Amino acid sequence: MNPNSSPQEEKSSVALISILAAIFLVGIKLVVGLATGSLGILSEAAHSALDFVAALITYVAVRISGRPADSEHHYGHSKVESLSALAETFLLLVTCFWIIYEAFRRMFFHTVEVEVTIFSFMVMLIAIIVDYTRSRALSKMAKKYSSQALEADALHFSSDIYSSLVVIVGLIFTKVGFPVGDSIAALGVALLVIIICYRLGKRTLDVLMDRAPEGLKQEIEQMVEKVPGVSECSRLRIRRTGAQVFVDMNISLDKNTSFEQAHHIAGEVERKVRSILPETDIVIHTEPTGGLNFIDRKIDLSEKAKWSQDQEAEQIIKGTLNEHIEDFIEFHELTLQRKMGIPLINLHLVLPKNIKIEDAHKFCDHLEEDIKKRLGESEIVIHVEPCDGNCETCRKECD
Repeated sequence: MNPNSSPQEEKSSVALISILAAIFLVGIKLVVGLATGSLGILSEAAHSALDFVAALITYVAVRISGRPADSEHHYGHSKVESLSALAETFLLLVTCFWIIYEAFRRMFFHTVEVEVTIFSFMVMLIAIIVDYTRSRALSKMAKKYSSQALEADALHFSSDIYSSLVVIVGLIFTKVGFPVGDSIAALGVALLVIIICYRLGKRTLDVLMDRAPEGLKQEIEQMVEKVPGVSECSRLRIRRTGAQVFVDMNISLDKNTSFEQAHHIAGEVERKVRSILPETDIVIHTEPTGGLNFIDRKIDLSEKAKWSQDQEAEQIIKGTLNEHIEDFIEFHELTLQRKMGIPLINLHLVLPKNIKIEDAHKFCDHLEEDIKKRLGESEIVIHVEPCDGNCETCRKECD
């Protein structure tokens, strides 16, 4: 594989090769299974056919998951890999039901003569070699890029190795005069696949339900609370989407901490978290000890509205800000959205870098209350930034 290939190209390439491998295995197993009448081999052919469909789904999922975040998918498209893995689990269960049905039918209702030849063993040995090769390649790539779709595909191929060994055992029993052994081997295949389904399905649902990785929450909390200046880490929430992890937390700081110091502490917390989770999107809410958040308050936003559609609200907000102009340096990125007709206001305030966190918190609360009195029912998100001397107001003064 080209060392200069992008992650997306590497994942797509290994998924495409898996499709070709699955087609090859379906062909040789089907030909030999029909020629010998072996249910074990035919069940393996059916298993490989479903592997082909699963590999195809994986390829499509990998292609889609590589798309960047957009206006409708703020967290990217990585969860399509989890949906792919769930679809593969369903396909594996369909295989199990067919194998179990056919095995019991042959054992108790319909006898089928199984002809065991050297080709029966050869096709299964070839299948084991192909499955082992593909399973290793997929597992390596899945681990490298935390791809659940590739991991599911790897499980498919690795399960084929064990089920192929079970089929070989069944063929040996048939060869020595115990033909029901072929059907028993087929049931063994079904049992193995059901176990695989359970493990794969559980992992997939954990991701889709945003279950935090076990023990990770406690590890991050302990690490963050050791950062100088942080008295407590609370409301820590973790969700994984493909290779990326999203972390959202509150950190409590002493109420006399300046905003510049709070900004520095939050940066140190980010570095600590990324030391164990490199691919991490982190949102940190800082608050004075015993107080409420003031840097960022997350709300569910929908139904975009342009300022031109609500000029009156714009004038009210800007008028209120102008009355408080002596308390902050500047504001920017003032936006308005609506949800069920309620204005959702988002703005950034630049405050003096030496302001205390408690004072900044009180000022933001006062400003919110003033806007709501004039505008009526609304949701307001104020992002506060310390002045670093590079804001527009400072640049104008220097000019």
